[in-house]
Amino acid sequence: MKGIWTVIPTIFTQTDEIDLDAISRLIDIQVEKAVNGIVLLGTTSEVSTLTDEEKHLIVTHVNKKYRNTVNIMIGVGGNNTKEVDETIKNVKEFCDYIMLTVPYYNKPNQEGLCEHFTSLANKHSDSKFIIYNIPGRSAINLEVSTLLDILKNTKNIIGIKEASGNIAQIYETIQKTNLDVMSGDDNLLLPVMAFGGKGVISVVSNIVPEKMNIIYKHCRENNFKQALEEYNCIDKICKTCFITSNPIPLKMMLKKMDLIENDFVRLPLKIPTKDQKVLDEIKNILLNI
Repeated sequence: MKGIWTVIPTIFTQTDEIDLDAISRLIDIQVEKAVNGIVLLGTTSEVSTLTDEEKHLIVTHVNKKYRNTVNIMIGVGGNNTKEVDETIKNVKEFCDYIMLTVPYYNKPNQEGLCEHFTSLANKHSDSKFIIYNIPGRSAINLEVSTLLDILKNTKNIIGIKEASGNIAQIYETIQKTNLDVMSGDDNLLLPVMAFGGKGVISVVSNIVPEKMNIIYKHCRENNFKQALEEYNCIDKICKTCFITSNPIPLKMMLKKMDLIENDFVRLPLKIPTKDQKVLDEIKNILLNI
């Protein structure tokens, strides 16, 4: 896998139902701008607050409408390996890749992480997996040595979304594995590709997919000077998307751009009404898009 993969936010109606039409409109934009793929049920999708029924509704709808149009990845996470196994069974027929998140909250040791990923990958040998390393949310980092042990005993883990923010670790992963290493942070796309990475699993491409494609193209052609010039144009957008918890700023911007009608997020997330810094930053960004 390579290129720009956009994580699609889950849009809700005023009555807190899944708005499949709004989700489809966002995907249509990504298809029109020719991103390499879309990701469902990621952090940006507020997957932690979706019911199993809602997850099924989203993945079946998108699969039916877009499976032959765009590459689809589905995020699967959890801190119970048996439950993750069941989730994989339920979603794997609806996607091209499965993104497996490092388990959160119970802080497994490295040996436990190794067995978790190895057992799931081998049990579902007909699926292609991307590991998602995000210690800021999972409270544990998947170390490169552990990743190497996992790869020794599996054949269908083909990539990793690296969101550790640790450039040295990302470089080591690229040097020591044959994985497709994708940046998990939009603002690290350039250095990750300079090291030999393959692209980014992106939030910002919901806002500026064409610009992200241009930056990726320059990186792929080793034209990092031009890539940096293009990135400087969206640096503030990248920062604003994470000025508070994702996907709050993203949804606020999508609404202001009239790409969605409702920027509702589910508790415990909440659209800010009193945080003037956030409101001002988003307003300023929109004036320049």
